[in-house]
Amino acid sequence: MPFSANCPSCGAPVVFKSSASFHGVCEFCRSTLVRHGGDLENLGRMADLLEDASPLRLGSEGQHRGVHFAVVGRIQLRYAAGIWNEWYLLFDDQRGGWLSDAGGEYLISFLTPPGVVLPEFAALMPNDELKLAGRDFIVTNREEALCISGEGELPFAFGAGYPAQLVDLRASDGAEAGFASIDYSETPPLVFIGESLPFAAFKFANLRDEHGGSKPAGVVKALQCPVCGGAIGLHDKAVQSVACPSCLTVLDAANQSLSILQKAVAATRIEPVIPLGSVGHFGGRDWTVIGFQQRVIRAEGVDYPWQEFLLHHAQEGMRWLVEASGHWSWVTPVAKPPRYQVGFPSVIHNVVEFRRYSAGTAVTRYVIGEFTWKVKVGETWEIIDFVAPPQMLSREASHNELSWSLGDYLPQDEVMAAFKLKTPLPEPVGIAMNQPNPRAEGHRRVFSMFWKFLGLAVVAQALWFFVLGGRTLVDQRLVFSPGKDEPVTTQTFQLDKPARNLVLRHDTDLDNNWLGLGLTLIEKTSGRAWTAQSEIAYWHGSDGGESWSEGDRARELVFRDLPAGTYYFVIDPEISAEKPVSVADRIKVVRDQAAWSNFFLLLVFLAGLPMFSRYRVSAFETERWKDADFLSSGGDFGSDDDSDGGDD
Repeated sequence: MPFSANCPSCGAPVVFKSSASFHGVCEFCRSTLVRHGGDLENLGRMADLLEDASPLRLGSEGQHRGVHFAVVGRIQLRYAAGIWNEWYLLFDDQRGGWLSDAGGEYLISFLTPPGVVLPEFAALMPNDELKLAGRDFIVTNREEALCISGEGELPFAFGAGYPAQLVDLRASDGAEAGFASIDYSETPPLVFIGESLPFAAFKFANLRDEHGGSKPAGVVKALQCPVCGGAIGLHDKAVQSVACPSCLTVLDAANQSLSILQKAVAATRIEPVIPLGSVGHFGGRDWTVIGFQQRVIRAEGVDYPWQEFLLHHAQEGMRWLVEASGHWSWVTPVAKPPRYQVGFPSVIHNVVEFRRYSAGTAVTRYVIGEFTWKVKVGETWEIIDFVAPPQMLSREASHNELSWSLGDYLPQDEVMAAFKLKTPLPEPVGIAMNQPNPRAEGHRRVFSMFWKFLGLAVVAQALWFFVLGGRTLVDQRLVFSPGKDEPVTTQTFQLDKPARNLVLRHDTDLDNNWLGLGLTLIEKTSGRAWTAQSEIAYWHGSDGGESWSEGDRARELVFRDLPAGTYYFVIDPEISAEKPVSVADRIKVVRDQAAWSNFFLLLVFLAGLPMFSRYRVSAFETERWKDADFLSSGGDFGSDDDSDGGDD
């Protein structure tokens, strides 16, 4: 049942919707209140909330797994890279939950018994694995945050300025994008387990007015740079830092004073090929370019730079558009990170194997515009890139943070069309690590045609061999006996029309013996003759316990281009003197036998096409991977031996 009382400081009515809520903040005087039975105690004034970009507010409603909830409280926390909100949710079934909306990602979680003894905060590092409530998780963030303000009703005591040691984890098992957070500000630590879901999944209602419908892209706030006086436009309240486009000074955007985070660093000015403030249409949504940075990896004295454009959508959050040597990729944060073991050449993500391509230390060299963290020129991240074209999986690690992102290759014309660019973009140079093989589709078509033609060839050969060709004219058993040297004459047979070929087949019962045959084919009417010699031998035995054989009991002889007529064979046998035994010979005479040689020649020709196509595909991949540095010394960042820790 809701509880209502008057604020002891200003007298305004204060309502607690949940019986589990014992602390709250008066929305009129900002006093922190605690319930004692039917009375409220004033614990002091809460600091004002910092302006942010969250579409949520007290009174917002939504659904999770079919259960309705209302937003009844919030705490606002600050960490090294910026601020984020933790919204307290009251469900219709009287459960309480938390919803985090940091950086445009929405994470819902619930207090859950961990089921294990938790390690100390200092013992956990990014990429460490931990089992919570029977599920496998990977540490992605370790932060020492500070509560700066709050509002509404909450299930625990809080106040501005209290520290919070927090560890975020992502599930490495299951189908959903599981999430967990460990709060070390309590003893024992509290564990919250839930999942990451898109904004639309919550079916929000009663949001802030500016998020209630479609919000046109544009400047939310116009300020002046305190260093050069240049105009600075803030497109989003989530922005934590802004680099002045005039003097390149990096400023803290968390407050209107724009305090200096980093003085201007001498650098050659870079004009982004897509200007800040540009709006691009991707995936049915309009995305605004709010920030630009250039990063570089140095390898063997050579710099390999690339450009990153930070894109913003009011509900979908942040995305990256990355350009390297004229190649573009659409980059999305990965909510469910893959398991990565140091030294392994690949990683599995969404049942796809990504091969390691490169690794190095990325340095931020140039920044302008707005960012959702406190960016600085010179900051470093250890990066490992894995590829499975047309996708690229990137792992970025620092001392306290681990993140994964997925980049999908974008053709240049799609980028130009999305932003309606009039000036052509720089032409791509070389092969991008995640560029689709342009010869792959042609290779698939060639293989498809190969199998179709092969099928037709097999059907044609079978039809010719079993139906249209190979008619047997003679099937006769002869016996050649020792001491009988006179020739043997076969049955006569008729060729009613010319024959392309005439095959004489011998199938004998030779056993460790040989047989010589003098053959004469005679046309009975004209007396025309065709002669040939043949020898059949078959030997077998064993040697050292192993069986062996040599030769064959059968033999074929082919006569070609015979005219029509009446024919017979005269066979003059020669039997081995070393083994003078009778030899039985089954003779078949077959006309127009299908020729397998032509069939095999056709197969060779047909196979040559996909083989050549495969060579072209492989040549492209060889060119792609020639610059890969799998054996480079860097890149297995986060190991126990490294300063940033992480991998087991």
